[in-house]
Parts: sequence; structure tokens; C-alpha cells
Amino acid sequence: MRDSNIDDLVKAAGINTLLWGGIHNPIIPVSANEKTAERLMNLFSVDVLYAVEQIKEIDQLLNKHQFLRAEYPADRSIIYEDWRTKKNIIWYLDSLDIIDFYWQTELKHKTKEYRSNCLLVEWEDSDDLKNLFSILFGYFPSSFNLREDFRDAFLKGLRSRDVKIAPGGVLDGKLEKGIYPLRLTDMHLVSWGRPFWQDGIYIGEETDFYDMVNFWNLRAAGLAVQFLPKNHIERFAEFINSHIVKLDKTPNRNLNIEDCITVYHRLENQEELSEIVKKFHPTKKLLTSRCSETIWEGRSKKVAGFYLEHDRTLANVEKSYNHYTVTTSLPEKRFIVNVRDDAGLKKLVVSINPISEYDYPEHTLRPPYIRELNEFYSRQIAFDPWRLRTEPDGIAIIINVYDNSLLLHPLSDQVLIQRILKLAGIDTEISQAGLIASRIIKKLNGLHGGTGFRIGGVRKLIGKLKAEDCITRGEATKIIWDDGMFQKYEHTGLLGIGAQKLTTQDIFDSLLARDIFRAGLELACEHCKLASWLSLRDLDDVWVCSYCGEENKTNQHLRNRGDWRFRKSGFFAKDDRQQGAIPVILTLLVFSRISSLSEFTFCPSLKLTVDSKEYEIDFCILKYRQGGQIEIGIGECKSEGGKINQNDISNLKLIREKIQATDIDCYLVLSKTAEHFDSEEILLFKALLDMNIPFILLTNRELEPHHPYDEIQDEKLPHKHPFTLGQMAEDSEYILCKE
Repeated sequence: MRDSNIDDLVKAAGINTLLWGGIHNPIIPVSANEKTAERLMNLFSVDVLYAVEQIKEIDQLLNKHQFLRAEYPADRSIIYEDWRTKKNIIWYLDSLDIIDFYWQTELKHKTKEYRSNCLLVEWEDSDDLKNLFSILFGYFPSSFNLREDFRDAFLKGLRSRDVKIAPGGVLDGKLEKGIYPLRLTDMHLVSWGRPFWQDGIYIGEETDFYDMVNFWNLRAAGLAVQFLPKNHIERFAEFINSHIVKLDKTPNRNLNIEDCITVYHRLENQEELSEIVKKFHPTKKLLTSRCSETIWEGRSKKVAGFYLEHDRTLANVEKSYNHYTVTTSLPEKRFIVNVRDDAGLKKLVVSINPISEYDYPEHTLRPPYIRELNEFYSRQIAFDPWRLRTEPDGIAIIINVYDNSLLLHPLSDQVLIQRILKLAGIDTEISQAGLIASRIIKKLNGLHGGTGFRIGGVRKLIGKLKAEDCITRGEATKIIWDDGMFQKYEHTGLLGIGAQKLTTQDIFDSLLARDIFRAGLELACEHCKLASWLSLRDLDDVWVCSYCGEENKTNQHLRNRGDWRFRKSGFFAKDDRQQGAIPVILTLLVFSRISSLSEFTFCPSLKLTVDSKEYEIDFCILKYRQGGQIEIGIGECKSEGGKINQNDISNLKLIREKIQATDIDCYLVLSKTAEHFDSEEILLFKALLDMNIPFILLTNRELEPHHPYDEIQDEKLPHKHPFTLGQMAEDSEYILCKE
């Protein structure tokens, strides 16, 4: 609505009186300064914006936040015209649905004389407090040409009493206990989460726009709060006292902390405030809170959420052409009891929080809570660009009342990371090294299939052999033994064997099972005497020499089982160190092991384009869900003998600056499969400390254990078992400064 416009405020109160849950819809004043509007939209996690009036500033805000537009209609209207009656119908669940619910479940069998606790509060247009009454009690507007008579339905369908407030009249304390039209919109709603603020009263002026907006939004946040106009205390005294008595009887939320009642205000005169507060005598302690411009600021500020029903349901997952489809039925909507001819078109939201996502690996239905990506998420997951909303714990889909199933398409992790980088102004594509690393991970049946690479002897075995080299099992297991260094893995359950002692034979068998090595025979041609290696696939009764082309009989060349020779297979058969895939996989494994309580996605090597210049990073990780925090790590990985240089650091710093501009925390990850970094690298890292750029350092000490800091015996280490990238960065800083 227009900033400082009380007419808009009153109109908004009427609109919200028509909507189920309307009392919890925030009111957002819009002026040339958008900060307050943005703050409120983020705090309340607004799903759909509706403009009470059209002005330039409001149009600009709507255009800027297209991702909060309604699925239908395109003009963002809250009503549509019934083609038969030429009257208007509301798009969303409305007060009539609440009335129908309680009529069917509680009231229709009552006698005609029965009157409920519902009160239709009305007042004279000449009353000085008419605007305040509108936002306090709500009213049913007559200016929308609605097909249904909401006022009449409230009176008859709820067996309500009609309460008139005379001009200048005192408000009866029973009003606070009754269900008036605006309070009706809260019925059957269940809250989750606790608002940052506490229940209480709001002392302000009935003609002050900001007092009334603050009061509305505190109540919308889930607080039990009532408005006390400071110039009409006598009229409201009984009403407010009734409210305070109810708050006094409310059990403490925390038995270890004294409960209190908060007095909200914007008064400059503290003596005036004290005089007003003295008029009330609650048993609980009274605290005062001044509602300055910062009332809605800060990450600690929270509002309650509200829902109609909660249920669990099974889903079916199918895969076709590398795309996953999740189909689930929706539970019965028991809150809809009356099948009106418009009911099927009405909109509501189903929030979806998958319990697990194992059936669609490297995909998710719980993308990070970045509301600017609503349209992108919606196109990817629900096809419709305006149907989906991201939520802190999952996603929400706008549905029709009688939709009974959902069809969703989990979002690819790599596509997700690339789109988030696009939000930061970074164009991306998977590099050749990234493609190879991705294919290796897939061949390993997932990232944890590369656990064996943690063993230094395995890395030496793979690095030592050339493409054409053959090796016996005994020679291979000797290299894996690595002069006894293998012993520290014997009882780690590295391959899931558990308490059974792990042997080098087990490790080599796992390499064969993952097609990193394959078996064959090295046979000497009886014609040219040169040795050829033949895989199991090539073996037959007769084999052809690859040098002279002559045939040889296989059975004449077999002597004993010691003839078997092994070569590297697949991507590992090339003499290119798999373009650095092993250090990348080991580094990603570290982050996957600290991410059991949060979401973790990754994308191997990326080509990045920033301001027409191209860069490359070895991986990008996205970590979120831990306390709602979103973190990105961009990394450079080196094998033993490689070196991280100034150019690597400069490129990562540039990418980080772009990502930080989106309010996402970004960390540099510098990894090396060596025992330590050299002195020149350490100087580069210390320079990052001076620039307050957070980074994470990983060497064999962190890469090889099950948990990165298992081998560090230091009680002063900030986080022995970190859960976030930020905590790992604090550990790396501590270790670097100490050493």
C-alpha cells in the first residue's frame, strides 16, 4: 500500500477480513525508499504481492519482485468475475470457507435460539475511532461487487451476535473474548515457530499510520496483542484489562524464564508512557519496547508460520532419460466441507518437505531458500513459472482446492549451482576436467565410492602406473601397503566391513569392483617373442599378436594363476592424472562427511565467465539448511608436487567478491594431497588472513581421516567437529597461525 495512507490501511483490513488467514498477512507500506518494504517481505516470507492501489513506487516494487506474482491471474488481482452473475468471486480460500466448516462441524444442529461466541462488531461512520476499529476488528467491504454476502453469512452461518459501538462509547471487555470478523480468519490455523517478540499491548495514536501498521504486523507475526489509543484510554480500559487478564492466565512458554507482558509504543515522552502503564496492574511483569525503524531488522527477528493441516504421504519416483519424476497423492482436505461451484478454482498452498532424497541422487526438492530464484525453481520443478515458492524447509506449490496429486521434477545439483552463480553475474559451463570427474563419480556409484582414494598407497598405485604398464596382484598390494602406512586403515571400516580387519587384498578387490583396474594376461607371442596384454574380454582359444598379427593358442601359454596381470581401466587408463579428479573427489568427500545435518551439493570443475574474462575453478560446493544459512565454497586442488600460486588465489578472490554481493557467504578452499603446504603457499594464505578473506586448508592430514580433524589433538581447536564452512575456516585459521 501507499506509505502513510490510512485509507489504504483500512481497505487492506477489509480485504484481509475476506481471506482465510487474513489476520496474518503483513501490510507493506511502499515509498521511494524500498528498505522497509524489502525487510517486511523477507521477514514474513511473502508468497504473493497484492497492490491495494497502483502508484509508481508500488509498480516498481511489483516489477522488481516478479517471482512473487500470482500463478493466475496475470494482473495480480485477488478477485475474478463470475461470467454468469457478473459478480466477483475471491481466488483464494476465504471467510466463507471458514463459516462453512464450522457450520457443518459444530453449528448446524444447534437450536435457532443458540448464539455462538462470534461477534459482528460494527460502528458509526462518525466515530473518531472508525479507522482503528477497522484494523482491530475487521469488516466486510461492500465495494467489491462480491457475489456472496459475507456479512449475512457471518451472522447466520456462525449464529453470531451483532454488537454496535456507539460514538464515544466504551468497549465491553467481552469483545476481547469474542470471535469478531478479523479474528475469524485465524480459526483452524495451527502455528509453528515462535515470534521474536512477546505478547502484550500496543500504545499509540489512532490517527498515526505507523502505529497502526506496527500493530497490524506484530499481530500478523503471531502475537496476542491489542491496540490502546493513548487519547481514548477510558473507552478502551475495560477491553484492554480483559486482554491483560487473558495474558496473565497464559502459561509461561519457558519455565526457566520469567514471563512478561510487553508494551509496544513509539512515544517520545517516557513520563507519558509511564502514566499510561500505571493504569494497568497485571500479575506478570510489564516491559516496554519502543518500535523504532529497526523493529523489523536483524537475523534474529522471527515470525510464526501458520498452516491448516499437516500429514505424511508416500511418493513414487521414476527415472527416464536421466530425468527424475516424483508423483505423490495429496491428503484429503478435511477443512473444505462445502462444494460450492467456485470452490475447485480457489487457491491454497501445499508445503512439501521430503523426509529423504536418496531415490533421486544428485537432485533435490529442497533447494536453498533464495526467493529470487522462485521462477527458476518453478520452471525446473513444476514447469509453471509462477506456481512454486521456496521455503526454509522445502518448497511450496500453489494448487487448486480439488487437486489430489502432484507431479514434481527434482532439480539437478549442477544446474542449481550454475543458476546460483548466474545470480551473482557469473556465467558457467562444466569444463572437460569437470566432465571427467563427474563421470568418475558416477562410475563409483556416488562420491563415497571414492573413499579408497583416502589411502595414500592407492593414490601411489594409480599415479605410478602408466597406461601400458601391467602389475601383479602381489606388486599392487605391496604398493598399497606403503611401507606400513596402510596399518592406520586396518580397523576403520573404510569399505563398510565394520569390525573386520581390513587388508590390502580387500582394497585391491574394491578397485577391481569399481573398474579402476581390470584383469588380463600378459602373453608372449611364439612368433615375434614380444609380450602382449590381453584383457578378459579379448581372451579366447586363439589370440592375435598385436605386433606381428600372427595367431597363438592361448592354452599353450597358460602356466599358473600367477600369469594374471592388471592394468588401469576406463578414465584411469589415461596418463593425464584424470585431470586432477582424485584430489577433487577427496576434497568433496571431506565436505560430505561434515554435512550429515544439512544439505550439500557440489559441481566439479567449472569454466567461469566474469566481465568477459574466463576463469576456472576445480569445484564449487553449496552447503545450506544449517540454521537457514547458505554457504558456497570455491576451490583449487593440487596433487602432491603441485603448487597453489598467486594467480590461483587472485582468481578465487575475484569470484568470491561476485558471490558475496548476493549476501551468500563464500569461502576459498585450498586443497593438496601432500603432507603439508610449502612455505610460499603459506605466505599466500597469511596474506588472505590480512585481507579478512576466510579460507579452508586441507592436506593429507585432513583428507585421509574419516573426519577432517581426527588427527589434530589440540583442545583449543575452535571446532573439533565442524558443521559449517565458516567453522572449518575458523579451524584452518587457528591451525595456520599456530604452525
